[in-house]
Amino acid sequence: MNQTIKNKFASADIEIKRSDLSKVIITKERLFKLIAFLDKEYDYKILNAITCCDWIEEGHFALTYMVSTLNRKHTIMIQAMIGREDAQIDTLYRKFPQAEIMERDLHEMYGINFLGHPNLKELSLENWVHTPPLRREFDTLKFVNENLTFREGRDDNVDTKVETKRLRAIKKAKKKAQDANT
Repeated sequence: MNQTIKNKFASADIEIKRSDLSKVIITKERLFKLIAFLDKEYDYKILNAITCCDWIEEGHFALTYMVSTLNRKHTIMIQAMIGREDAQIDTLYRKFPQAEIMERDLHEMYGINFLGHPNLKELSLENWVHTPPLRREFDTLKFVNENLTFREGRDDNVDTKVETKRLRAIKKAKKKAQDANT
């Protein structure tokens, strides 16, 4: 199968991760042709996930589609890059209905437009007007400081780094005391 993919789709980037898991890097123009080929020829009928990684330095997103055989004995991760500016790619919804929720999530969190998707309305961020929150240029601290005042004046409004160090020190002291007693 791997040699067939290399020959048919001109992709030398096939990596065997485990006996039941492979990874293929392909151009976005060939992505859906490869998925259709795997479905037809090798029974890859299950879409497990669509993930995204923001490679801001290179100016693109890495979209990874994970598809499995019907008997779930093998999974292929198929990765394609799309530009961050005007980020768009065709929907996989017509082939895999479960892509609806995955694509809606990626649309909301990264701002990727899935062309032909019937329902790219908000999923969990109501009335969001800011940069999509999983894009790397999104400044979480700035957003929190400018938009979330609900913690001001509360007793539990603590610096998480300081609090984490304090809790670790307590845990370490308890362990040291237990070790001393045994």
